[in-house]
Amino acid sequence: MFDTFLEGQQVLVLGGTSGLGLATAVLAVRAGARVHVGGRDPQRLAEALAVLGPTASGACVDLADESSVHVFFAPFALVDHLVVCAANNLPARLIDGELAALRASLDSRFWGAVHALRAVGPRLAPQGSVLLTSGMVSQRPRPGMAMVAAAASAVESLARSLVTELAPRRINVINPGPMQTPLLARALGGRAEALQGLAEMQPLKRLGQAEDFAQTALFAMGNRQLNGAVLHLDGGARWV
Repeated sequence: MFDTFLEGQQVLVLGGTSGLGLATAVLAVRAGARVHVGGRDPQRLAEALAVLGPTASGACVDLADESSVHVFFAPFALVDHLVVCAANNLPARLIDGELAALRASLDSRFWGAVHALRAVGPRLAPQGSVLLTSGMVSQRPRPGMAMVAAAASAVESLARSLVTELAPRRINVINPGPMQTPLLARALGGRAEALQGLAEMQPLKRLGQAEDFAQTALFAMGNRQLNGAVLHLDGGARWV
């Protein structure tokens, strides 16, 4: 689909060891990129690198830890595209939830994006791009998800606010709806009937697939006029 339009370019994917990030890394490799993935779990990292093959590399990184993020970026003098998928979304009620759980989403999704942007800034190619990830919860918040929704909304606002500051480099956001990933499966207790039931609730009667996200991510990398955009990848679910 994308031929080799990323030939010779360096693509970094934070949260690239499973789910949406791994699918994006796979497609970027197919498009000719040199891909470096990051995640917190060493075992998942090893498994991802086995899938990605010899042209890819990776390292463990904790997005909530600024020093860990800077170590991850240190080997690279030039980055063409950065994709940030990682987040630690812990449901917790605002009034009586554990403070650590309430902070988790902001620390990983929002502050993780800030740490990554500060680290990649001096390295980002003049025609490069950054792609962040938010979530449909910013449009359809649910009980116990207030801080998750706040973090997702903050990421979108951050991207819009950086359009001028990063120019001529571009920055965009993908806002995915329910996606059939290991993360969602774990959240639903690994029950196939729960996944099917959720799919039936969607306007298109299907869950988004990691490959759907990956195709959108590569579109965002390649479209030189796309900047400051939030791409809603929810099959219309936010409207029903």
